[in-house]
Amino acid sequence: MLAEFLSKQGEWTQVMPGARACLFSLCERSFPLPLRLEPLHFEVLFCLAGMVTLTRRDGSVLRLGTRQVLLLTDISDLTHARVETGLKGVLVAVDARGARESLKTICRLLGGLALNTEQVRRWMASRGGCAVEGPSPWSQAAFADLDRLPRSERARWCVWKSVELLYLLSAQGEPAAEMAPVLDQEMIRTLAETRRYMEENLDEPLSISTLSRRACLSATTFKEGFRRLYGLPVHTWLQQRRMERAAELLRDSSLSVLGVAQSVGYSSASQFSAAFRRQYGMSPTVYRKMSEPAQHRPIR
Repeated sequence: MLAEFLSKQGEWTQVMPGARACLFSLCERSFPLPLRLEPLHFEVLFCLAGMVTLTRRDGSVLRLGTRQVLLLTDISDLTHARVETGLKGVLVAVDARGARESLKTICRLLGGLALNTEQVRRWMASRGGCAVEGPSPWSQAAFADLDRLPRSERARWCVWKSVELLYLLSAQGEPAAEMAPVLDQEMIRTLAETRRYMEENLDEPLSISTLSRRACLSATTFKEGFRRLYGLPVHTWLQQRRMERAAELLRDSSLSVLGVAQSVGYSSASQFSAAFRRQYGMSPTVYRKMSEPAQHRPIR
């Protein structure tokens, strides 16, 4: 499906018989589904940046964010997809019939792994043919290694990791990789309202317990739902948004550093400065000086 759509959007590499990979970049846009996905084909998308939303016929959605992996085996229940921010990644497209011998060879090289393809088929069917993996220890390790590789090697690496993921899914019992369930429209609405509340109250001590009660959700459901919808844990998203707001205030307001700190939920200027330095690699004072218009800077 995505392979068909991205056929002219990126660089395709034939990694082995029956398996190819594409490094691509896609601007914000929407496109209707279903595009064609042949029987015994599957696709694995490693998202390096951006976000894409897949909508089902019943109105529920599945969202893929940065440093997550999308698996597709059946798209007949999907109606359209939307790229909400610039999407960059690596797409692996596999024809299971053409890749059968290659997969066997890879499994032998990986110590005699056995792929239970019937288990994978049943598992994916229970999720409507599409699922998102991560963030999880497996995905974090996969993307960390991917970041270190030169561009020329990323296609091959993603094919190998796709086989590894299939093995995890084919293992007996519960799959080792944690997959995200579909978020229904009511959950999406609730999480979106809670995110807006967080945006408007960055100066408040926003805790998981407070936010989950406001959303009328358990703490676990709130945390998992937020992460799967927005691609980041709540605390990580909140920290990033506070630092982004702080940067805006340092550029555009005359507030002191302590005033900026208090505006984004910090009572201590030193704690705020340490957090800001972790985000931007410099102190708030240096950031403010560097952001001054050139005509306001002293001539040296």
